[in-house]
Amino acid sequence: MKERLAAVCAHELLQRARSDPRIWLLDGDLADSYGAMAFAETLPERFIMGGIAEQNMVSMAAGMAACGARPWVFSFAAFLAYRAADQIRVSVAQTGLGVTLVGSHAGGCGGRNGKTHQSIGDLAVLGAMAGMQVWTPCDPRDVCHAMEAVLGTARPSYIRAPRDPCPELPGAPGPLRWLTQPSDHILLCNGLSAQWALGTRDVTRSMGLQLGVLHLGRFAPPPPALHEEIANARRWFVIEDHVRLGGVADQAAHLVGRQPDAWFGWPADWSGGSGSSAELRESCHLGDREVAEVIASRWGAA
Repeated sequence: MKERLAAVCAHELLQRARSDPRIWLLDGDLADSYGAMAFAETLPERFIMGGIAEQNMVSMAAGMAACGARPWVFSFAAFLAYRAADQIRVSVAQTGLGVTLVGSHAGGCGGRNGKTHQSIGDLAVLGAMAGMQVWTPCDPRDVCHAMEAVLGTARPSYIRAPRDPCPELPGAPGPLRWLTQPSDHILLCNGLSAQWALGTRDVTRSMGLQLGVLHLGRFAPPPPALHEEIANARRWFVIEDHVRLGGVADQAAHLVGRQPDAWFGWPADWSGGSGSSAELRESCHLGDREVAEVIASRWGAA
């Protein structure tokens, strides 16, 4: 069964809030889009409808955190990462307060919502802020792992969740996770692109090529094991639900001092669009077969 990851987060947060009075949920008038209504109905005294005023909502959460609360701010990733960027930078990241941001509908697959609701550069924005912990889960178990990590620290955090529902994937959840058997030909991915990577891997396997899919669950700070995995790889490729600048490829290449053999993501001159996920991916050359064919062409390169 596939689930929307923001809805999983909202459900799990309610379970934790029952025994932790510090937890509050602040919503940007989109609770029905990511399953936060159950929290509002069960714990109305700790649910704040912030309306379409994300900047105020983030500032409010910072004030609450300064008083000992653990506020979680839910909205679409585009509205948090861009509209409220300065409030996050000044009131949350620079102060080091324990505010958790949950960005739903992240990435380029926004359905019919179109470019105004898509966030294909949010990792570049929030990942560059000092002190921010950034998680990009790929399935419900990853969400729960990220939540445990966030609640175990008082650091500012961002949990990125796509619009598309996600199934349970192989491997143990964590900051770095093999979704297949390890290989010296790595396809690095994160979040929703884990499903794309597994689809590509199925195609390369039909070509007789053994490609390993490695998922980066914690974008910032990157897990130390990422350096070892990439450094020991014969070839490494990246597929991500983000633009190249400031994304997974840049993060990993900076870490190991080595560029990927091929990169796949949203083009730098593409600001978003309306359509099904399959249509948007195909229009940007992100279909499983097209990606697999490029990887195969680089397989034996000197």
